[in-house]
Amino acid sequence: MALESAPYNRVLNHIALHVPDLEAAVTWYTTLFGFRRLRSGPLAFLSTGNGVGFELFQFIDPPMSQQASFDYTRGGVFHVAITDPDPEALYERAVKASRRKIGETVTPGVCEGEEEKQYALYCQDPWGNVIEACSCSFERMMANRE
Repeated sequence: MALESAPYNRVLNHIALHVPDLEAAVTWYTTLFGFRRLRSGPLAFLSTGNGVGFELFQFIDPPMSQQASFDYTRGGVFHVAITDPDPEALYERAVKASRRKIGETVTPGVCEGEEEKQYALYCQDPWGNVIEACSCSFERMMANRE
């Protein structure tokens, strides 16, 4: 059996969330995170700071049924992570807008050659989607830990 080379590391293109109120969700994500609205219709196409797409859908019939709380045991998407140079301020704005904190600050450790710990904070948007505010990129947060 011949060894195969590792596959090309593909780029994440977009993520899509289902929300019960499209315009309210567009306002929330563009105001808090600075996402840019590219176009709208029965769904909204937003763009993030690194060009990854962020789609928002509102299904009318049947409408979205909202759960009283997030079910951590269900399968599927668990959270959306956003990188910000001041994640605490971003987190506080998001919590103020949604009133939904989740858990404690996560600190994976100090990255080799750095003095300060990287960290992440969790909250929910008004529709129950979990948002993670990170102090640095995913690779920097997870690579070369003590």
